[in-house]
Parts: sequence; structure tokens; C-alpha cells
Amino acid sequence: MNKKYKLFVFDFDGTLGDTKECIVASFQQALIDNDLPEAKRESIIHNMGRSLPWSFRNLTENKLDEPAYEKLVSDYRKRYREFLIEKTLIFPEVQSTLQKLKESNKLISIATSKKTEFAKMSSNYLKISEYIDLYIGDDLVKNKKPHPEMLETTLRKLQIDKEDAVMIGDSTFDIDMGNTIGMDTIAVTWGSHTEEELTSSKPTYMIHQFSELLAFI
Repeated sequence: MNKKYKLFVFDFDGTLGDTKECIVASFQQALIDNDLPEAKRESIIHNMGRSLPWSFRNLTENKLDEPAYEKLVSDYRKRYREFLIEKTLIFPEVQSTLQKLKESNKLISIATSKKTEFAKMSSNYLKISEYIDLYIGDDLVKNKKPHPEMLETTLRKLQIDKEDAVMIGDSTFDIDMGNTIGMDTIAVTWGSHTEEELTSSKPTYMIHQFSELLAFI
């Protein structure tokens, strides 16, 4: 029998929103804007869930100086704004399932490597913002995923015990983040990491359709 939770903490990219094409285009264009070679698409997708500075360092083998990485991040965010509407979609069953969670008096929050502003902007565009109680982007924490600071901040702000909350995400970074503080996790299989990769992080549960979350209310 599945455990019941009071708080559902969601990653955004690859979990709620299908932002893969938006992210890939923004990374590639930022690299081009700075006269750097394009990165492998698979590498960009695999890094989804990590912070922008970390991802750019990884994609460029840490060969640039700090001002260059700061400019890449800035250019990425500028391009993301441009591509958001054209290249962002909502995954099936997300809107209807979030609505049912709220009707069951559940708390819903987002813990994302996106800047908080972009998480809110994307939620508004996808018409799910009315269901979200709290946004924690990586600009609100010092330590980025898979460090658990985002979850610790979320639990503190919403005054919920970790035993009553679950972290839901599509990457090993999300699952590792929850596991680090002994919080239950649900891996979703439609995002950036494969089912095999997700299994290696030992999630508490794994689901293949968003509506399966209703079994936890």
C-alpha cells in the first residue's frame, strides 16, 4: 500500500514541464553567442537538473574563466525568455492531477534548478501556478542540487516534517537530494534520465504516468 503525503515537492524541468527543447536551444544559442562550439544535445539533456554554472563548466570542460561563465549564464537566461513560449509544453495529466491534489488539501511546491522567476513564469504559461504553494529556485539557496538545501528550506517554510513529504523528479539529482535527508522520493520516467539511471539512485517509488500520484493522497 502506498504511503500518503501532505506535501508534494516537484522538480520542474522534465517533471511538470516538457522544457527539453527550450533548454537545449538556450544552451546552444548562449554558446554560439559567445563564439563557442555547440555542445552535444545528449550532454545538455543529461545535465538537466543541475545549476547553470555547473552545466556550462561541464559542457566546456571547465576551460573558461569566471567572467566567461557568468556571461554564459546571463546569455542563457536571456535566450530562455525568448524560447519559453515557443518551446515549452506541459506533460500529459499534470494540470488535472495537480488540481485533484489541491482538492485533497495537499501542499504543492517546486524545487528547481531554474531561477525562481523562470519557474513562476513557466508555471503561469502552463496555467498551473494556481496550484503551487511555494517556489524554491536555485537563486534562493546557496547549495545546488543534489545538495538537500532546497528541500530543507521547503520543509521549514511550509512547516512540514520530512516524513509527511515526498520529492518527485525525473533525474538522479532529484532522487539523491531527497535520499540525502531521508525523505521519500518518486522518480518519473518521462524526463531527462533513463529508468535504469533512476533505479541506480534507489527512489522510494517510480511512476510512468503523472496521474499515478493520486495513489499517494
